[in-house]
Amino acid sequence: MTGKTGKNEQSSEAKLKSKWLSLVGLVVAISAVIMDGTIMNVALPSIMQVFNLNASNGEWIVSIYSLIFCALLVTSGRIADALGRKKLLIWGLVVFSLGSVLGAIAGKVGGYPMLMGARVVQGIGGAMILPTIFSTMNAIYTGGMRIFAFALFGSLMSAMFGVGPWLGGLLVTYASWQWVFWIEIPLSAVSAVFVIFTIPDTYGEKFKGLDVLGLLLSIIGFGGLVYGLIEGKSMGWWFAAKKSDSWAGLSPVPWVLFIGALALAGFLFWQAFRVKKNSSYIMDLRVFRIHTFSLSIAVQIVFRTGLVGILFILPQFLQNVLGMSALQAGEITCCTGFASLVSGLLAAPLVKLTSTKAVIVWGMAIQALSLVGLFFLFRLSPDPGPWALRGWLIAYGFGLGLTSAQLSAILMSGVPNKWGGQASSIQSTAVQLASSLGVGIIASVFTAFLWTEIPAAVNNTSLSSVEKQSVTTSVISTQGASIPELEKQMAARPDASKVDAHIKRGFENGIADTTLVSAAVLAVSFAMCLGFPGKKKLKKERAEVREEDEEEEEAGVTERA
Repeated sequence: MTGKTGKNEQSSEAKLKSKWLSLVGLVVAISAVIMDGTIMNVALPSIMQVFNLNASNGEWIVSIYSLIFCALLVTSGRIADALGRKKLLIWGLVVFSLGSVLGAIAGKVGGYPMLMGARVVQGIGGAMILPTIFSTMNAIYTGGMRIFAFALFGSLMSAMFGVGPWLGGLLVTYASWQWVFWIEIPLSAVSAVFVIFTIPDTYGEKFKGLDVLGLLLSIIGFGGLVYGLIEGKSMGWWFAAKKSDSWAGLSPVPWVLFIGALALAGFLFWQAFRVKKNSSYIMDLRVFRIHTFSLSIAVQIVFRTGLVGILFILPQFLQNVLGMSALQAGEITCCTGFASLVSGLLAAPLVKLTSTKAVIVWGMAIQALSLVGLFFLFRLSPDPGPWALRGWLIAYGFGLGLTSAQLSAILMSGVPNKWGGQASSIQSTAVQLASSLGVGIIASVFTAFLWTEIPAAVNNTSLSSVEKQSVTTSVISTQGASIPELEKQMAARPDASKVDAHIKRGFENGIADTTLVSAAVLAVSFAMCLGFPGKKKLKKERAEVREEDEEEEEAGVTERA
């Protein structure tokens, strides 16, 4: 009897050790994917110079990844459920690495077309990796380790928004732009080794055949929405910014958004029909009947829209108004990432002491209040010191880590294993759509505030009417990027410092007001989070899901570790 007990204990210890090692592999994989979405922004100016690109072509180096990534997420999550999550994760790492190699050598072979192709390949690989990671975690981790795993991943995803640009600045400054691609290859290789040897293959609901029409409708629908949201600020949301881009008197954006929305509506209708007929499908809409899941998706959309706001406008303020380099600006914004990582790791023990709901709500409140603090800092101080900025950004990052660490956990808490892949892919798609929506909305709000603040600031200077109009248009159209050049042009004027101070003050006021809008958006998501279940109800929901998973396993519908 003692010998048998000893073997069981050794077996349990081995399984626990394997789960910790598997967590390493999953952490490295998600770091590569999330970092790719942020690190490229810093390398973009160098890449544009090397390939002699205009602004539009340069922006698409970043945007094409998001477009492909978002368009394929839902489909890849369903494929992972049916064919095996481990298999798709490994293939995703291979494809992602291939894209990284192609991107790194594009400067010598293939040029700009090769670089764009590399970004497409990376987008495909990333779409295979991200939802597979979350569905795998949902299947193999339970209890306290499950809380810790989701907390680590949530905080890591948030941290990469701050760390990615800083790391990109280091690589571009001290190495070359190619290293933003090369660095991802060893990360993918290390992750693949851990995945192959430590992670068991798990399955969701199996295929009954491939839903080709559903596949096409989802790609067109999600791809069209992301394309429209990305291009709205440059092409025009309704009327075309350039006559050459006009479609029947309108910008291409509303047409593409309409086609995307129509395809998405058709996709949802078709999926409901396929499920009702017991045929193969891409998405089972019954997953939205789960209260924690549907509420979490809604919160993620609102929350990420507000999150993108500060990340979008702060680097412009640091570089264009305070005159920092990209590396210095990245170092300050990096405070948010490190604080997020620390608080994300603290989230797990805090959940045990309180509840998942409490940690999310408090994290959201800290973020909103931090943005209000930044608003007053910008409004009351014409030249806020870097340490004051760091203080508020650290507070913001601390709240961000608490919230992000548990949003994914509570989202997946009521989802049975059979829907794990599609549920995690829906979450990832919602985050991508919200990020694109956030940039579009915040950029438009920021521009609107600048049209109020900059003319008023310029009118207080001694510039001529023509000069006032020129400066106003230049600062607003470039969203502050022209300020350093304007300083050089006006350096010989006797009142140059006064003119410069007025322009920067108007720009800073515009940023302050935009920050307050982001705080208001986060306040809305805070109110929504109050609808999450408490500790006892959530525990009961998880127990019911475990029972359902066991029944599905016995019936041969799913497989899990």
